[in-house]
Amino acid sequence: MSEEDRSVFDLVGRTGNSITAYGPGPDQVIELFKTPIPTIGDVALIHGGYWRPEYDRVHLRPLAQALAEQGWRTHLIEYRRIPGNPDATLADIKHALDAIGDCTVIGHSAGGHLALLAQSHESVRAVLALAPVSDLVTGDSENYDDGAVREFLGVPANDRLDLNPQSNPATKPITIIHGVEDIRVPVSQSRTFMASHDQVGYIELEETGHFELIDPRHDTFLLLTNELKKFL
Repeated sequence: MSEEDRSVFDLVGRTGNSITAYGPGPDQVIELFKTPIPTIGDVALIHGGYWRPEYDRVHLRPLAQALAEQGWRTHLIEYRRIPGNPDATLADIKHALDAIGDCTVIGHSAGGHLALLAQSHESVRAVLALAPVSDLVTGDSENYDDGAVREFLGVPANDRLDLNPQSNPATKPITIIHGVEDIRVPVSQSRTFMASHDQVGYIELEETGHFELIDPRHDTFLLLTNELKKFL
């Protein structure tokens, strides 16, 4: 297995053109990145970080900026990350999507999990999930990231199957992209998901880890934008 590439965290992305609150809390905001060229469509972007409070939207600003430069009006969502209170997180995603309106949702890692859960929202046209945590039951039993799933849910994952994408049907167009060399969210997550959701699109990338999927300098960025256009 290749060494993990975390260089995307060294990138400094500009702040968005505006920030809109969808709730009273400091984490209940949407950062909008406007496109300098004719708009192709709207994208809602959900960051990961295993739902933990210390990981916020800042590391996805470079990707948001790059998407905007390619013609996608990009809404970078921040949301509450309260250990043991997943319903607050899900409520925030819903309210953010209410504010954004018609869009394609992109989520990375834990944000991919939230994107898969958001598919039923009326504003969502389609979902592009990048290395998503799609099976919380497995993630809980295998203790992903030192207990991140149990910390997020506050209960065993089997007690909240409503929040487990693996346990629920796919209702909107979905494509998953996952790197074989991912050591943060094992590629087995997506392989298992695909085995029971065969209508979902799936792209598996050799010699690719977890963070390359959100790095606009990487070849995966062109793949991402091409997949976005298929949802139009």
